[in-house]
Amino acid sequence: MIDRRALIGGGAAVLAGCVIAPAKLPAATPPPEMAWRTLFDGHSLDGWTIFEQGVGNRDAHHAVVIENGVLHFLGTAFDGPAAATFGHIATAGIHADYHFRVEFRWGQRRFAPRDLQRRNSGVLYHMGPERDRLFPDCLEFQVEEGDVGDAIMVNTRALQGPVLGGTPLWPNWLPGLPKTWQEPQVAGGIARQWHVHAGAYEHLDDWNTLDLYAFGDQSAHVVNGRIVNTLFSLTGRSGGPLKAGRIALEFEAAEVFFRNVRIRDLGADEIARIKSGR
Repeated sequence: MIDRRALIGGGAAVLAGCVIAPAKLPAATPPPEMAWRTLFDGHSLDGWTIFEQGVGNRDAHHAVVIENGVLHFLGTAFDGPAAATFGHIATAGIHADYHFRVEFRWGQRRFAPRDLQRRNSGVLYHMGPERDRLFPDCLEFQVEEGDVGDAIMVNTRALQGPVLGGTPLWPNWLPGLPKTWQEPQVAGGIARQWHVHAGAYEHLDDWNTLDLYAFGDQSAHVVNGRIVNTLFSLTGRSGGPLKAGRIALEFEAAEVFFRNVRIRDLGADEIARIKSGR
């Protein structure tokens, strides 16, 4: 007759000397990234509109020149009045749920009224359809010496991700965090929130890479591979969520170069992966 207690005891002894490895699960395959698309073809401004303050929707003074595949704003070809050097080029199409990337570097030329001030430019996004204003409603990824990565809300608003553990909150707003809106400053008919970047990673005398992640009603500003600003609950003038719009590159009284202007869509699977923190 089999002694069940002996059998159980013997089995326990055997098990005690064994290390049972957990079952190996197949590694999760991350969703494939969407392919990059070129927004600037290196030869023309096809697909872009232009606005120059005091001129309108045309480039009357060679403010924007294409040189060897590079956009050159306010370079030596510019022959306009010294105090009218503000404008932008903007995509004709509307974009939502995307990863945008562009490279920029500064030139040396500065113009009145900012000939003694920091060189300034910017990437405008979620911009409205108006083509007859310097600053349609939008968000600005600030490109200014010392301020690259700041977020300026132009007749829009956002909750800035607080700096937790030394870096801006991302990719989700944490439950329990207060949702306190910064009071905008109103000047020149524009209400602006100004959210300051966390960390200075720009190169003053070389090319810089800017990445913008925008999906749903949130976005992140990345400078040379470092996240420096995050925005949540993006809201338009009407009070509804702001999730899409045109993208623009600015010139603001300073010479600047842009190249490799690209965008790729963020699909639902990749957005879910980003929001899961993987």
